[in-house]
Amino acid sequence: MPNLTRLGLPGDEQSWAALGFTVTDGRFRVGQVECVLGEAAWGFDETHADPATLGVPYLESAETESGAAHPNGVTIIDHVVYWVPELDSAVTDLTAVLGVPPRRRFFPRGPEGPEMAFYRVGEPFVEAVTSGLPPALVGVAFMTADLDAAVAAIRAAGGPIGDPKPAVQGGRIAGVWRGHVNWGIAFMEPKPRN
Repeated sequence: MPNLTRLGLPGDEQSWAALGFTVTDGRFRVGQVECVLGEAAWGFDETHADPATLGVPYLESAETESGAAHPNGVTIIDHVVYWVPELDSAVTDLTAVLGVPPRRRFFPRGPEGPEMAFYRVGEPFVEAVTSGLPPALVGVAFMTADLDAAVAAIRAAGGPIGDPKPAVQGGRIAGVWRGHVNWGIAFMEPKPRN
């Protein structure tokens, strides 16, 4: 199974520090993923076809020393949102590059919502979403065990985050105000286990 090991994020160190991340030299690590500030991009530990076919900048490997705990309590990336013009060709291309088919393909928000395909790439998922727009990485959701504590830490750091609300996939989610880095950023906590 391929692993997402690098994720390029828009914004600067101050923007991400305001979201409760410990940033060193424009980088920080979240679980197995090295986050590199600059532009939206990604990199995997293995590919089976040319990643340029996905229409997203590709990050070559570069290890960071920063494995520090983050004040926001984030431990992994839950998912990365990848907009695609149409899902059939995107699934063909992603399957070729990653070497695995999607785990699931459906309309999670009902028949009126966009169709999505989900690929497990290590800890996170890639959430491919039909958008009718050119391919692009447009957002990320970080997982934390305690969303209330994460929101409090982000607000204490000066970050603009909304109040927690129920998430479509269960659990709760809190979104960062869109204008912060002009990219979709959310913090989630898992749904309770019964």
